[in-house]
Amino acid sequence: MSGILIYIKLEPWLAQWVMNEQGGNPIRFNRKSTEHNILQTFLIRLPYGSMPNLPGENKVPIELPHFKHKDVRVYNYLPRKAQNALKRCIRNRFVIDLWQDLHQFGYIGKRKQDLIYAWMEAHGITPTETNFFALQKIYQRKREAYRKQKFKENLPDFGH
Repeated sequence: MSGILIYIKLEPWLAQWVMNEQGGNPIRFNRKSTEHNILQTFLIRLPYGSMPNLPGENKVPIELPHFKHKDVRVYNYLPRKAQNALKRCIRNRFVIDLWQDLHQFGYIGKRKQDLIYAWMEAHGITPTETNFFALQKIYQRKREAYRKQKFKENLPDFGH
């Protein structure tokens, strides 16, 4: 690793999850990960008149890896659109992780609250009501999309 950091703003629960999942603070993405590829592709020189990706409230530090063909001492700025792509990638991985772990319980009904809080604890997310409601909503949306897809697959085909 280079020791050079950039900072991106994430929702608190997502920041806690990714730091736990990646093993600490600062975040160090695996060399074969999509996040690593986004950094390698989109890091640029700091544009004239721009502010570097600095620390701030709800921002997580990401340590830039060494790239064979890109010197991060020079190319260490992640433009806003690339930051958004990185955030979406992290969030998508989060949703997959949440879904895979919780969906195995099927329709979890009244025990959902306990399962979500247990999942938060197991993944380094502070068990606050705000975090719980955010994760609950994400899970509900995913479950509803899954149900709609399953319903479509089970409809009879009348030759249309």
